[in-house]
Amino acid sequence: MLYRWKNLLIIAEHLKGYILTEINKVFDSFAAQNMQIRPEMSKNKTQHEEIKELLQNPQDPLAKYPLRGFGYANEIGASLSAMPGWGKTAEALLWVPALMYLGADIYDKYSRGKEGNYSKPAVDKAVEQAAFQALAGVILPTSVVKIGQRIAGFAAKYDGSHLTASAQEELYKKLLNDFDKGRFAKSDYKIIAPDGSITVKNGIDKVIDDVLTQDYEKLLNDTAYDLKTESFWSKIKRFFTHATRPVASATSNRTYVTEFLTKRTKEIFELQNKLEIITEDELSKLKPGILKRYNKASKNIDEKAKELIKENPSFVLKKILNSYNPKMNPIAEKILEKYKGDSLKLLLTDNKSCSAVLDELFLNAETKTAVLEHTKKVKAAHDAMRLILKAKGMRLGWLKTAGGLITLASLAIPIDHFVHKYIIQKAVAPAIENVEKLNKNFK
Repeated sequence: MLYRWKNLLIIAEHLKGYILTEINKVFDSFAAQNMQIRPEMSKNKTQHEEIKELLQNPQDPLAKYPLRGFGYANEIGASLSAMPGWGKTAEALLWVPALMYLGADIYDKYSRGKEGNYSKPAVDKAVEQAAFQALAGVILPTSVVKIGQRIAGFAAKYDGSHLTASAQEELYKKLLNDFDKGRFAKSDYKIIAPDGSITVKNGIDKVIDDVLTQDYEKLLNDTAYDLKTESFWSKIKRFFTHATRPVASATSNRTYVTEFLTKRTKEIFELQNKLEIITEDELSKLKPGILKRYNKASKNIDEKAKELIKENPSFVLKKILNSYNPKMNPIAEKILEKYKGDSLKLLLTDNKSCSAVLDELFLNAETKTAVLEHTKKVKAAHDAMRLILKAKGMRLGWLKTAGGLITLASLAIPIDHFVHKYIIQKAVAPAIENVEKLNKNFK
């Protein structure tokens, strides 16, 4: 019995040695085949030669510039997306040439096959090129564009506001929205204390109260809280997409946000009131940028004023009642003689009633001329202020766009080289080949 067990142990040892030998032969064969399949990996090339081969391959026109540049159309769109208004539209449109190029390049590599002569299509080449384009044409370039935008945005902190370009953009967007809602109209008002004392507050104080509302403070607090509790994937998504809430403002120092809004609100309020009563002599003293936009807003002002009176007479009446123009005082008094308190509030909410009041005022030729001239100034000032606010946002957008484009131009070719040499050649391609070999052996 003992003799049989010894024989079995000897046979097991021989079988173990045979199996290990055969396994080593298989792995040695795989290693040798991999080295034979990718001989270009064994060549010692300088980085300059590798980049030149990658970008100037005469056999692959899609890998050469300028055609290769179409692959970066979406990254250019990502840079331009920082522009207020039309930026997101440009980003969406520029995805069209990028996707066309990516599809054409992947299909071309599939058709070329392993031999590169279009004799036999190869799925593995399509997979390899898809991986290259996903990394070198989408993920990494878009990442450096976003990083470049953020770096450039930090430069805006040094204008004295201590806020990034993104935070300032969000706040200018809010101010423009408040301006469109009529929150910058002159509105001096009285506060009656319990003891009967009366305090008159200037219009600017009311405007600041309207801009710095508790609702906006709550929005910032809610956004800051959500950012602290959001998931990792939500952060990745927010990095590559556009936030719908004031994320940059919510994460900024709240004191700086309040100071920025207060200061800009005063500037807008004062400039608007100045433009509404400005004289020809004072126009020439305006800053070139303001004068340029005021002149642009003043084009065809007669037609614009008549259209405003027709479409929004309530706005015209409010501007008469809340004007710093002394010529409007007697007209405002005439309106207030007939409408007071709740009746005045009700009047200003009904365009049809406001239109009837204006028609009554226009029966007097002198009053009609004064109202028309005032409405022209109001309309020109309103449109000019909108242009000025948009221009401030545009400058911040150009700053971020420039940062994105500079980083893209600086890193596009290094990214191509890195992905091609270190990811595709050393990871993706060998993995695909190993899968093919295993598949053949199993068959």
